[in-house]
Amino acid sequence: MALTINGFLGRVPFIYRLMPLICCLAGLPAVVDAGEAVKIGILAYRSKPQTLAQWQPLAEALKQTIPDKDFVIEAFEFEELTLAVASRQVDFVLTNPGNYIQLSKRNGLSAPLATLALTDRNADQAIMVSGGVIFCRADYGGVKTLRDLKGKTIAAIGTESLGGYQFQAYEFQKLNGNLAEQAKLLFTGLPQDNVVNAVLNRQASVGFVRTGVLEEMAREGKLDMQQIKIINRQQLPDYPQLLSTRLYPEWPFAAMPQIDENLARHVAAALFMLEDHKSIMQAIGIYGFGVPADYTSVADLLREMRMPPYDVVPSFTLKDIWLRYQWALLTTLLIIGLFVLLTLKLLIVKRKLVLQQKLLLQQKQQLLESETFLRTLIRTLPDLIWLKNAEGVYLACNPRFEGFFGAEEHVIVGKTDYDFVDRELADSFRAQDLLSMQKDGPVLSERWVTFLGDGHRELLETRKIPMRNAAGEFVGVLGIGHDITKRKQAEEKLLLAASVFTHAREGILITGVDGKIIDVNDTFTAITGYSREEVLNRNPRMLKSDRQSRAFYTAMWADLNEKGEWSGELWNRRKNGQLYAEILTISAVRDAQGNTQHYVALFSDITPFKEYEQQLERIAHYDALTSLPNRILLADRLRLAMTQAQRRGMKVAVVFLDLDGFKAVNDTYGHDMGDELLMTLASRMKQALRESDTLARLGGDEFVAVLVDLPDTEACLPLLSRLLTAASQPVVFGELNMLVSASLGVSFYPQAEEIDADQLLRQADQAMYQAKLTGKNRYHLFDADRDGSVRSLYESLEHIARALENREFVLHYQPKVNMRTAEVLGVEALIRWQHPEKGLLSPASFLPVVENHPLAIEIGEWVIETALGQLEEWQTAGLDLPVSVNVGARQLQRAGFVKRLQSMLAAHQTIRPGHLEIEMQENSALEDIGAVSQVMHACRDIGIQFTLDDFGTGYSSLTYLKHLPVCSLKIDQSFVRDMLDDADDLAILRGVIGLADTFKLGVIAEGVENRAQADSLLQLGCELAQGYGIAPPMPPGELPGWAASWRNNPAW
Repeated sequence: MALTINGFLGRVPFIYRLMPLICCLAGLPAVVDAGEAVKIGILAYRSKPQTLAQWQPLAEALKQTIPDKDFVIEAFEFEELTLAVASRQVDFVLTNPGNYIQLSKRNGLSAPLATLALTDRNADQAIMVSGGVIFCRADYGGVKTLRDLKGKTIAAIGTESLGGYQFQAYEFQKLNGNLAEQAKLLFTGLPQDNVVNAVLNRQASVGFVRTGVLEEMAREGKLDMQQIKIINRQQLPDYPQLLSTRLYPEWPFAAMPQIDENLARHVAAALFMLEDHKSIMQAIGIYGFGVPADYTSVADLLREMRMPPYDVVPSFTLKDIWLRYQWALLTTLLIIGLFVLLTLKLLIVKRKLVLQQKLLLQQKQQLLESETFLRTLIRTLPDLIWLKNAEGVYLACNPRFEGFFGAEEHVIVGKTDYDFVDRELADSFRAQDLLSMQKDGPVLSERWVTFLGDGHRELLETRKIPMRNAAGEFVGVLGIGHDITKRKQAEEKLLLAASVFTHAREGILITGVDGKIIDVNDTFTAITGYSREEVLNRNPRMLKSDRQSRAFYTAMWADLNEKGEWSGELWNRRKNGQLYAEILTISAVRDAQGNTQHYVALFSDITPFKEYEQQLERIAHYDALTSLPNRILLADRLRLAMTQAQRRGMKVAVVFLDLDGFKAVNDTYGHDMGDELLMTLASRMKQALRESDTLARLGGDEFVAVLVDLPDTEACLPLLSRLLTAASQPVVFGELNMLVSASLGVSFYPQAEEIDADQLLRQADQAMYQAKLTGKNRYHLFDADRDGSVRSLYESLEHIARALENREFVLHYQPKVNMRTAEVLGVEALIRWQHPEKGLLSPASFLPVVENHPLAIEIGEWVIETALGQLEEWQTAGLDLPVSVNVGARQLQRAGFVKRLQSMLAAHQTIRPGHLEIEMQENSALEDIGAVSQVMHACRDIGIQFTLDDFGTGYSSLTYLKHLPVCSLKIDQSFVRDMLDDADDLAILRGVIGLADTFKLGVIAEGVENRAQADSLLQLGCELAQGYGIAPPMPPGELPGWAASWRNNPAW
């Protein structure tokens, strides 16, 4: 349904006939007085919240059309609406036709101002009629026709509902009489959803609802249409909704008697115009409002069914009168009929004359109102508007045009352009008029003009159009001038910005507030390698190099949000994978309200500068010959190591190394061979250390090593042995075989008294000379407590061999558990030295000494044999747990290791091989990875699994993962200890767990000391752990009791 204004154009003076072409530029102002809010009462056939939400856009639409009034929507049920109308709490009413007739009779509502037009499911057809629907469950076979409703339980919202009861009851009454007397009625009250739910819940056999309710519930997901079937279904080709009754007019919109007639007219007009506001109608879910319908059929239904307001039964009826006075009435009616026919003929003629006169008066009034409206509208438009005849004489203009000529309309009309502007400009205007008449179509042009009224200049976009009247006769040339000065200036600014954007030497990137790239310039492509098409709608994080931390980006965005800009340096990645450094500035572009609309990033490639900077850095901090850190970088590394040792509670060893016999090589073979020897030995010694340690060259044949994260002084002994071995291996160049050794002096930090880095170096230097004095090719530990006492490697080995012979070694066992399920998975056998004088000693005090000595193999075999014996004892006692033992690199690489292991397992027949696991330290130096891999595969063939211990502390992590058949990784306790405070340790943990997941390996963390560490490990994906927070290493006799109590430990 569309509202039109047909028939008006031919009767409006010609200057105002142009307005339908431009009337969309302005709205129709409301001619009402400001006052209190206008309340619209609406009957809620669904729930009241749904009704309020549905109809709220109507109030907003009426407010837009009639801005001087505030409109309020109120939803009522039947009784509430009756009370609201009776007490005049509302100003307008939208209700069903039956309720409207009842309220109108009792309270004097106005005639309907408009009739509601609903929309079909395709939103392209207006529905201005409604009816009732009779339905039951699809699986219910007791009702097929209207006659079957007898004796059934019928759900309805109430007898006062027209579409929800009266329509259906009327259809039944036509066939069978009074429905209430022949069926059981179950009244649910509003909303009508209650009726559907009552039927589906089997509280009623049949339900009555108005048309459209079932479809609406289906769209809302509240009803599956397959659950119901329709009774007495009416097949109307043009009606899109389910229907069981006749059709009646849709809901009327009426005014209360106290409402001003002028306001009622404006509201009605606004309702008719709602059809043009598609978005509002869609929000309400209707098509709009149409002309008022005839509600006689509804009144007849109510009257025939004796429904309010026709529920008062007269003492006698017209039928009674007819039966009694039939013949007299017929005679009287015949006479009256003849008289009425004559009278009607006269009245019809008279009525036609009156109607014609009234119609003429109405048309005249409409034309006057239209002319007044159009004149007001044209005078308020911001554009210049004028009309000339074929000779160029002005017929009309608006006030804006008056300012152009500097004269009022009555002065301009009747004159031409030549009367106001110079001839050249007037000729130009005339040429455009003639061109428009010749083309019989619009002519566009742009021109800078000076307004004669005040002298200001504007750039006008002028459109000239030939006008014709309703008969198609030429009237004149209509001109419309639109000021485009600001638009032109904006276009010029955009062109300038586009030129800067395209030709800038910096890369430019523009994103929306969502971070998606909107545009980039050519320099961006030249730097990153990505074309514009490849990056549009993608996030700039595609360039991320992962060299900046998450904290870096968090701080960057904090500055952007707070200050609106950020500047700094960062590393990104080109399309070809190459990293590049850039200096970057990001600015937030905000609107007038301060809301961010875009982000603009400008950056320059500074990779060459960074590379040059790195070269200078290397020259300043690294030895040119060996590429080892020089004295300057050594000082920095040593100070950092001392600081970290204090914080972590660990020790640092400073090793001063001097080559024995280097001068003889240098003198014999020359400086070139001496340099080759230094480079080779520097490389070997660096590989002998851990990645976290530092080896520096002071000059000549002097080196210094900084060993960090040592739990005690004995922990450095294996590293010292490696250094001695690396320095003493022959160096072969061609036919030359050069052999030197090294003397090491070692000092430790912290000490009992405060000491600085220089003092540490002097102590190590002093100890180094002591090593040379005692025979070279050895190390000497500076003992700050006893000032000069020597502890040689060979003395320690002798004591350890004696302890093994005297059975002073014992095994303690530390449990391994699943932190998520609290399951005990096994134990690790850990060796202890029950020293007769010093008590129980940890393995760190003696194992490093024997690491590269054959004694390590004897101790390793003792550990395996003892653990197997303990396994048998536990199995006999009913405790069945796997045991893991630590096997060193030397033992693992010994010839016949697998056969020796098989013989030990054969001596313990009751133990399954799978209950013995081997842990191999990741920082062990394996001489032949291929051979070790074969040994491990042979062990796996007999059911023994391998774990890579202390993972992350060695120097061949990825090589071992790639070549060795391990089944799990054990994360070193040094990373677990500070994971809650040290972001680097946390990052290493996350990386190790990720590596384990990538290689499909298990992962277990050692050194878990508290529940907070356990929770963090679980979040990272590591479920298995051991540590003092779970249980310390314990003698074998305590383990069964601990295992029993662990299962009831509430903390885990």
